[in-house]
Order: sequence, then structure tokens, then C-alpha cells
Amino acid sequence: QTLTGIYSAYMSSALYSGYLTLCPDIQSDLVYAVQGNSNTFGNIWLWDIRSTNSEVEAVYAALYRVIGLCNFYLDQVEELRNTLTDDEEIQYLDYYTGEVYCARALAYSELIKCFCKAYDPATAENELGVVLADSYFAEAPAKRASLKESYEFVIRDLKKAEELLEDIPEAYTYPYVSQSAARAILARVSLYMQNFSAA
Repeated sequence: QTLTGIYSAYMSSALYSGYLTLCPDIQSDLVYAVQGNSNTFGNIWLWDIRSTNSEVEAVYAALYRVIGLCNFYLDQVEELRNTLTDDEEIQYLDYYTGEVYCARALAYSELIKCFCKAYDPATAENELGVVLADSYFAEAPAKRASLKESYEFVIRDLKKAEELLEDIPEAYTYPYVSQSAARAILARVSLYMQNFSAA
């Protein structure tokens, strides 16, 4: 059920079917203001974006909702795994766990892209990243990690996902996360980090 919740959270109107993709399109040359427009998203179009902007808040909250659901699953999966004796059930659980690691990495990569400076290997250790939470139940201070630590966290999750997921032939028709998807996200993150050989 948690996995279904994670996929549902990604369908939020704030993420890929909404503001996360819409707002950057509005800021680009894909949109022009015309006489008679209702000024919907006018502040985005004018690049007058503040931290209190409702679209920005919605994207931020929705991405951390996905991360919270992933952490809820990951905090409990080992206990569940220890109760299983059927190899096929264990294999399915490992695969689901790979999907969750990939989903969390994707959410963090979007947070970093939207709310942090562009990655520069020379300064990344001293730049602010995002608040990293790797547990749902553990209490930890909400403190931003460095940009370097944030990207390293994403890469660790993607490598775990790659280990647990299967390589699906013709993955482009597969409706769920596959090993190819984890590799594609890792390539994109490597590109953001200016690690062109890894990308």
C-alpha cells in the first residue's frame, strides 16, 4: 500500500502533472502573455517568485511528502523481510524496495534542482543543499546539508535501487520503475554534477 501511495503522491497536481513542469515552461519562451489574459501565473511569467508563492510551496511540500512515504516504507521493510521465508516473496519485496529508493532519489534530485544553486565541484561542499531525512520515525533537526552531501545521498539511493531492481527488456513500455529508470536518473544527476563521463 505504501508503494501505491508513493506513486499516487507523484501524481499530485504540484508535481509532474502540475506545477513542477508547468512553472518552468511558463518561465521559458514557450509562453507569451497576450491581451486579455487572466494573469494566472503572471508572477511566474514575470520571474517575480517569492518563497511564499503557493505554487512553490506546493512543489516543496509534495516532494517532501513523497520522501516521507518512502522513509515510512524503508523504516519498516527490514522487519518485514525477516518474517518472510518464501524466496519469491523476498524477491518481490527487494524489487519494491528498489522502487522506493529510486522514488526517494528522484524526489531529492528535484528538490536540489529547484531549491539549490547549480552544482560546482569546487564550491559544492560549502553551498547549501536540502534537508536530508532518511527515516520517518527518527527525530532529527531540520538542518540543510551541503550541496555535495545532498547529491551524494541521491547517488547512494540510486545505486541501491540499481542493485535491487531488474533490467526489464523493452523498459520503455514498463509502467513501473526499472533498473533502466534508475540508471537514467543517475545519468541526469551526474550531468547536473558536471561528471560528464559518468553521465
